[in-house]
Amino acid sequence: MTYSRSDIGQKKAPVAEGAKEEAQIKVDGFEQVLEMLKIADPAFRDSLLRRLAKRDAELARNLIADLGL
Repeated sequence: MTYSRSDIGQKKAPVAEGAKEEAQIKVDGFEQVLEMLKIADPAFRDSLLRRLAKRDAELARNLIADLGL
């Protein structure tokens, strides 16, 4: 069993080797958003992309390009 620096002084149970790797879930947020937008209602999709473009224009452009819009 190993402890990390963040565990020192904290009341946590030790973590077995490899347990952290098994508990992690890989997330590809861009692909997940892209898949959501592909099946979304067109009005909702357009509204979301407009609002996103105000905060992150490059991300909105990339999503629009990948959606083929």
